[in-house]
Amino acid sequence: MSLVCVSVAGGVREEEAARRTSDLRFSSENLLNSGARRDSLRAQVMKMERGLLFARILGVTLVCISQVAPEERTVRYKIYEEVRPPMVIGTLASNVTWTPDKTRRTFPGIRFKLMSPSTGSFIRFRESDGRLTVEERVDRERICKRNPRCVITFDVAFVSAEQFELFHVEVEVLDVNDNSPEFPRAECTVEISESAALGTRIALDAAEDADVGSNSIQTYHLSESTHFSIDVITRVDGVKYAELVLIKELDRESRAFFALKLVAADGGHPAKSGATNVTVKVKDANDNSPLFDHSHYSVDVPEDTPVDSLLLDLNAVDPDEGLNGQVVYEFGKQVTTKIRQLFKLDYKTGYLTLQSPVDYEDETTYEIDVQAEDLGHNPVPSVCKIIINIRDVNDNPPEIIITSITSVTDGVAHVSEATGPDILVALISIKDKDTGANGQVSCTLNGGHGNFRLKRAYEGSYTIVTMAPLDREKIAEYNLTVVAEDFGVPPLRTVTHYIIRLTDVNDNAPIFNAKIYEGFIEENQLPGTYITTILASDQDSGLNGEITYELFDSDTNSVSRFAIMNQAGNVYALQSFNYEVTKRLDLRVQASDRGWPQLHNNAVLIINVVDQNDNAPSITQPTLVNGSAEIQLPRDAPPGYIVTRISAKDPDAGLNAELTYKLYDGGDLGFAIDPNTGEIYINRKIAYDEYDLWKVLATVNDNGHPSLTSTATIHFTLTESAPSNGNFYDEREDGEPKQWTLILILALTSSSLLFLAILSYILCKSRKSARKRRASLPDAVDIPYAKEHNAVSMISSQTANVFDSHAFHSTTVIGTPEKLHNSVQATAEVFSETPQAFKSKYRSVAGEIDGYSTLPGYGKDNARPITVWKGNSMMTIAVRDPQISGKDSGKGDSDVNDSDSDISEGLKKDYTSYK
Repeated sequence: MSLVCVSVAGGVREEEAARRTSDLRFSSENLLNSGARRDSLRAQVMKMERGLLFARILGVTLVCISQVAPEERTVRYKIYEEVRPPMVIGTLASNVTWTPDKTRRTFPGIRFKLMSPSTGSFIRFRESDGRLTVEERVDRERICKRNPRCVITFDVAFVSAEQFELFHVEVEVLDVNDNSPEFPRAECTVEISESAALGTRIALDAAEDADVGSNSIQTYHLSESTHFSIDVITRVDGVKYAELVLIKELDRESRAFFALKLVAADGGHPAKSGATNVTVKVKDANDNSPLFDHSHYSVDVPEDTPVDSLLLDLNAVDPDEGLNGQVVYEFGKQVTTKIRQLFKLDYKTGYLTLQSPVDYEDETTYEIDVQAEDLGHNPVPSVCKIIINIRDVNDNPPEIIITSITSVTDGVAHVSEATGPDILVALISIKDKDTGANGQVSCTLNGGHGNFRLKRAYEGSYTIVTMAPLDREKIAEYNLTVVAEDFGVPPLRTVTHYIIRLTDVNDNAPIFNAKIYEGFIEENQLPGTYITTILASDQDSGLNGEITYELFDSDTNSVSRFAIMNQAGNVYALQSFNYEVTKRLDLRVQASDRGWPQLHNNAVLIINVVDQNDNAPSITQPTLVNGSAEIQLPRDAPPGYIVTRISAKDPDAGLNAELTYKLYDGGDLGFAIDPNTGEIYINRKIAYDEYDLWKVLATVNDNGHPSLTSTATIHFTLTESAPSNGNFYDEREDGEPKQWTLILILALTSSSLLFLAILSYILCKSRKSARKRRASLPDAVDIPYAKEHNAVSMISSQTANVFDSHAFHSTTVIGTPEKLHNSVQATAEVFSETPQAFKSKYRSVAGEIDGYSTLPGYGKDNARPITVWKGNSMMTIAVRDPQISGKDSGKGDSDVNDSDSDISEGLKKDYTSYK
């Protein structure tokens, strides 16, 4: 460590002081390394003191700065008391900008922050550059009382854009000799017996000097006397006083009193003094004086000793009798008022008790003079010294003072979440008034969640620093607990809570729940129609978390002309949409916060325009003139002939574009129209001789709601041309079968195949069971259809169920199987191809078919041959053929037209005929 003293005054005096103090720069480290002896170092110190004295004489204040290693970060200043304000003590910025190798460096944005709660009322601190100034009178005696060293300490944090550093600043207030010694009384009187032995001592009042060190009382002087001298004694508390010593025998008859003057002088430059008049009265001899058991006593008193406790039982014995042998006790003349307030001495018993609580932190040692004297005439007192040592006990818990480096509101420190690791957050100052182990304190920090830790700065000071990057979105507030505990027995603990609330920085962009959103709006809606709502979230707070929305067209990347968003995320249309023009809009949604720097995020919004039935069908074929068209009709066109086809289109979509064709007028003339294709054809034979011109009214309507319709009037004019052979409605090939027809055909086919498979399985199982049971049946029992397994009749237009199941039970055998009886309803269309089912009623070749009974042998006339299913093929049979039986043969070759209800059962069913 090197100590550098510089002057802070100006003008000629500064130059002279600089010349006198130029040799004050010295380095103790260099002296020690060079093997210099202690007296050499003492000589340097004395030289420095002389330089300081000369500076004081010139009115120059010196500032001594200890240049310490950077890790100690301690700056020391020295100023004299009673300096004339205002005066600059020093500027911390000048110390920061110098590196240990004396190269200058600068820091942009330097700022200092006072971390300690108080620097003393007389010191002013400027945060811009750390300048310290004295703004009022400095009285060392008021600040530090009689402490030998008066130091004002505080901590200053240095903040810049590049670094953060903590400085411990010490301002030592140097004493000047501005106080003279003073005696408590201007005159004092003491008594002494004429028979007192040589060397008898009488304690005199001690003078007081508020100054310390060399400026305090150094010596006493007594006016010239042949019988008395003085001896200067230093008490345990460092106070010096004088004792009057008898150096020559006394004779009261020759001289009854002495008038002396006692002078106390300090060691200041110039020295100051104070005096008191001492009158010594000589009394007649008293044979014996009281004697104490000991001339010196030492008492240890714990500072927590209760009041009125007995500290010491003094005992002095006088061998005389009567009043001359009764001893009384009292404090000596030099005992101060403070001691008399703390301790009580019983006048008769000599009990020394505690009158008021003592505090080790105020005073550690008291020296008391007690004198004992008898009640006889002209008593000669005896004096003993009592040293009372106050013993420290652990009665003071540690005191925690937390000073935040950042702003504090309502006891909550605000720290930015952008603060990086190893950054100072707060300074913790811990004080314990106790000493020894009672004053040694350990400090711990809890609740940091691994983001804050405690770091020791120097003796009694700790710093709270960050350990890791902070994130407000994860932990917004920390409730730190600072625990300070001393090492006393029992230990005392102090717990202080320190709340850190992270302030938000804009480190989170808005987030959408999805990347793509979809909205729908019906066409023809008015501008301002609500479409959808899109919301984004932002984990930041305040302005950093407030989100604004904008819509941009994806193709032009400009502000959307079609829709707009408010700050609630609602999307509204800016115009009316036409589905036939715009079916879909692709927009870009941009969510932006209001922080700095501003952060954005994007999502895609697809707006689908929903079609409305706002377009009627438009007839494109035939070409209409004033809503009508003329079509030529061949005179000999037979039924099924396609005369023309109406084609229409609808710009709408979905059901709104599905068209249905109808004949509103003219259907009774023999014309029909396919509702799906719009083909107009002849559905029956037309008497062409009745009219030369036919008129039909065709309508085309969509399936929207409400349905829109277009009409066309078709005039048919007869021509002699032959009809086209391939233009028949029932013979044309439908190249594009209807979707539902195909689905229905496939469904029926699959169901039929599945049913036949199940039926075959059941029949096989039933046949095997029947064979096993026939052997056990008696011959006399006639079971109808015992050999039948299935009888299926091809009956036209039968109204019964497709399968009618009848059970036949045996009356003699338990468990006779049930017979499966089916009656199938069929038409001639079953055996034709599917398209023929729709076309058959328009076939001209079918002719007129008269009704006839399909049951064999029950018609009066001969029935026509019919086609039936025989085995695995179709065959034509005559109903009255005697070789054809109406019953099942029992061999599995049942005909389709075999009936379960033949004449043998006496049952008869009704059947309908068909064309």
